[in-house]
Amino acid sequence: MKKAGHEKCYTESKTTAKPQDECGPNGAWKERTSEFFTQEINNPLVLKRIPWLNETPLHHLRPNQVVRYRGMVQDMYDNEFFLDTYEVRDKTGSTKLRPGRYKDIAECGPDEELVRDSHECQTGDRLTYYCIPTPGENAWVKEVYSEMNPCMSEASTSSSCGRTKRSVCEETEDDQGDASTGRDANQQTAEGTSMETAESGENKRFRTDIGNASADGAGTSRNTPASTSNGTPDLNFPIPGMKGTPCLVKLYDDVSFSLNDVIEIVGILSVDPSLARQNANSDNNEMEFMDVEEDAARCPPPSLVPRLHVLTARKMPHTNPLLPGDVVESDTTNGIVADMRETREVLRKILEEAFLGDALTAELMVCHLVSSVYLRQDVIALGKYSINVSGISKSLQEQKYTSSLYQLLSLFVTQSHFFPMTLSNMNKVKFVPKKDYQSNRLISGLLQLSQHTHLVLDETALTAGQLDTQGVQNLTALGNAINWQKVDYDFQYHQLEQFTNIPVIIFSEGRAMISSDAEIRLQPSNTEVSAAFNRIQAQLTPDILRRIRLYLTVARLSNYNLSEDMQKMVQDDFVDSRKNDNGISAEDLHNLLILARLVAVSCGENHLTADVWKCTKILENERKLRVRSQTQ
Repeated sequence: MKKAGHEKCYTESKTTAKPQDECGPNGAWKERTSEFFTQEINNPLVLKRIPWLNETPLHHLRPNQVVRYRGMVQDMYDNEFFLDTYEVRDKTGSTKLRPGRYKDIAECGPDEELVRDSHECQTGDRLTYYCIPTPGENAWVKEVYSEMNPCMSEASTSSSCGRTKRSVCEETEDDQGDASTGRDANQQTAEGTSMETAESGENKRFRTDIGNASADGAGTSRNTPASTSNGTPDLNFPIPGMKGTPCLVKLYDDVSFSLNDVIEIVGILSVDPSLARQNANSDNNEMEFMDVEEDAARCPPPSLVPRLHVLTARKMPHTNPLLPGDVVESDTTNGIVADMRETREVLRKILEEAFLGDALTAELMVCHLVSSVYLRQDVIALGKYSINVSGISKSLQEQKYTSSLYQLLSLFVTQSHFFPMTLSNMNKVKFVPKKDYQSNRLISGLLQLSQHTHLVLDETALTAGQLDTQGVQNLTALGNAINWQKVDYDFQYHQLEQFTNIPVIIFSEGRAMISSDAEIRLQPSNTEVSAAFNRIQAQLTPDILRRIRLYLTVARLSNYNLSEDMQKMVQDDFVDSRKNDNGISAEDLHNLLILARLVAVSCGENHLTADVWKCTKILENERKLRVRSQTQ
């Protein structure tokens, strides 16, 4: 990126700063900086050369480098106050103004000091989000982003991206060397209203070892945001064993996001070690202890949780890296829509093989994979289609059939998680996020997932035993997520209802403990699991996988409408069926309309047709007949 006119705001000057200076409170540097970065980032050639923080190790990136990041908003902190403009004085007495935006440190040279009582200083505030890597992001998605990520050498030495990022984001000039040496002794924090400065040329730190129990009863070390009992850092990920780089994201413009939104950010990387603050607790006073708890959570080591100062940010409408952001208006989708029926048939045959020759289960699985909540009426979430695949026999369980099925599904969808419902997991794993007022942060739970994350529950892993209080609460939370698509977050003094959009599959031997939108009884024509999945593996060429991945995302985001003529035909069908002894109920009609919508969009139709309606009724009748006959 080329240098812009606003760069003079960041250049050292030997003259005394005046209020009308470009960097002063009345200067236009903020607008010009935002305009410059927005213009540059909107250039695809520039954007593709910005490295992804998710795929690039921190030691390959420079401080104050412009990077991209994608992640889920896991927690939202209070507004943070900072020095938007500050004044420094050198040993000769001359002063100059500097901007404090897009940085965490108010930088002073070796012979400079911060002018605390200056009338030119201006305080600003910024939103702070704790973002984590997208939970359940599958390996193929990471591979695609890695392939698109600029090479390490380009990310580190690119003159067009890297040098400009440094000139805009760093105070020192190019000949002052590395940023860490340019800030040396008199580095001062720009966070907070206290404007704490270093004493005697260094930032003093107080390190305290606190052996108090955390919310779950495990002792934690306060050298990190939180630590597990074995000393490994707890980065507040919802899925156990999750890996990735979380970030503290700081937003300046009038833009905000909601909890669990997946966002894409272009921002300035801040990894100064002095950001990991620790407070003293010599008197063991309760208020001081709470400050230490909160301070440790809010100011983790930047080597674990780097800071990102946002230049641009947007909510991602989907998480498929093979598609552009705006799927509906993109020309890329034209070819996909034209081949949707053909791709659907390819996917259906693969799933039929995976379900050991069961064509009906394969049809319903296709509908499940393209399901999504599109509207809420009162407490009802329209568009969800959770399914319970029952009939997983002991023989199939011994062949690890459910895990093989999940591995296949994870090759198709962008996000998913497989959860064996063992007695231990149900009783010990935290499902519902809980507010910890001592550290003033939201402790994540398994059900804090972004939309369109496929949750696969393996009930065949459940053995005889008793659920404790935690297990019963977890089961209730699962039921709410499946049937109402909501999770009640635990804020101790009250519950906060959080809407979800999580497609759920339950594998079980008999009917599942938790009700779902549709139960389908598996009827395999063979029981050779390894042979079936070997045949599938031979079919899954890179081209087939790409087509299926594109198809599922486009179908799920497709527009759909129900014409007045079709509404009348459906209504007449309903009236006629009510005349029979075994006529459909209002609930059955609702389920039929949801299934008809999924059949239509999976076939590339954006409206209901008579053929789709007829096909839907046949599918539903066959499903009910199979479940009923098995019950009898």
